Amino acid sequence: MLKYKEIKKSLLEIIRGMKEQEKLPSRPFLCEKLDTTRVTLDKAIHELVDEGYLISEKGSGTYIAPMNTRELKHNSWGIIVPNIMEPIYAGIVRGVENVAQLNNISLTLCNSDNDFQKQEKYLLRFIQSRIEGLILVPVISKDVEKNSRLYYQLMAADIPFVFCNRNVEGVDAPTVTSNDYYGAYLGTKHLISNGYKNIGFISRINYSTSINRCYGYLTAIMENKLEINRQNVIMEEEDSSELPGYISMQRLLERDPSLDAVFCFSDELAEGVYKAIKEKGLKVSDDIGVIGYNNTASLCESLTPRLTSLSYQNMEVGRIAANVLMKLINKNPISDFNIYLMQPEIVHRGSCLGRK
Repeated sequence: MLKYKEIKKSLLEIIRGMKEQEKLPSRPFLCEKLDTTRVTLDKAIHELVDEGYLISEKGSGTYIAPMNTRELKHNSWGIIVPNIMEPIYAGIVRGVENVAQLNNISLTLCNSDNDFQKQEKYLLRFIQSRIEGLILVPVISKDVEKNSRLYYQLMAADIPFVFCNRNVEGVDAPTVTSNDYYGAYLGTKHLISNGYKNIGFISRINYSTSINRCYGYLTAIMENKLEINRQNVIMEEEDSSELPGYISMQRLLERDPSLDAVFCFSDELAEGVYKAIKEKGLKVSDDIGVIGYNNTASLCESLTPRLTSLSYQNMEVGRIAANVLMKLINKNPISDFNIYLMQPEIVHRGSCLGRK
C-alpha cells in the first residue's frame, strides 16, 4: 500500500472522532503522530478536501466539514473486456456484476476492442480516478516490455487488479481462467471416442490460449496413437469478410479429403466450418464431426445439427475474479499461487455423434 493511503485512512479515523467545523490538529503534530512526512500528509489531506471530509481555509487552517458536504462513499471497480457483445465476455462481466451487486460496488465497464492504445487510455483514466480495483481481459500484445510496463503503473498506484482469460508475461497478478489445455484435450478425446480418426484443428490467432488448446488437442491425438498431420492445424491470423473458420475449413478439405473431424477454437469458427462442409456436399457429424468451444447457447442451438461445445464457465470465471479482487482490496491473504482454473465441460448435442 502506498504510504499516503495509510495516512489517509488514519486521518479518516481522526476525523470521525471530531465534531463538525472543529479545527484539524496542526501539520507538525499530525506528522509526528502518524509518523509521516509533510508531503505525504498534505497529499492525503488534499484528497480528503476534494472528497468533502475537510474544508481548507487559507490563512486559518483545515476544519472538519459538515456531514452534508461529504461524498457518499462507495466502492467502485473498473472492468475492461475486448468486446462486451461477445458472449464469453458478457458472461464474465455478469459474473463480476453479481458479486459487485451483493457488495454494493459500482462497476465501470470499458471495451478495449483488442486495441492496445485504447486499453492504455482506459487504464490511465482508472489510475487518475483512483479506482479501487480492476478486472481485465488484457489485450494480446507482442510488445511484452511495453505491455508489462502499463501494469506496473497500476502496481505503483496501489490499485489491485485481476486478469481474466489470460495473463500478461512478466506481470505477477492473480489470473482466473478456464483450463484451455484440458478443454481441448477433453473435446478431442470425445471426437476420438466417437470413432473419428483424422481430426483437424482451427483457431483464430496464435497466442497463449490457442496454443494451450492446441497442446490439449495434440496430447489427445498422441495418447490415442493417431497420426499428427501438421497440415491440418490452422491458426488464422487475419480477419476476412467471410465467416471465421470458413476459409480455413475449405483449405483443410482441399488438403486432406480423408479429414473426418475438426476441433474449433470457438463456436464462431464452427459456424464457418459448417458452411464449408455443407458447400462440399458433406454432412456435419455423419461425414465430418465438429466440436466448438465456449458453449454460446444462441449459436450452438441455431446450427443444424446443433453444435456440441465445451463450456468455458465464463460466469464462474467472473465470479471468482471478483471474489479474489475483493480479498486484495480488503488486504485479506490469498495464496502465493495465484492462478485459478475452471474446468470446462462438454455440452453434448448432435454435431459429432460418429460417422455413418
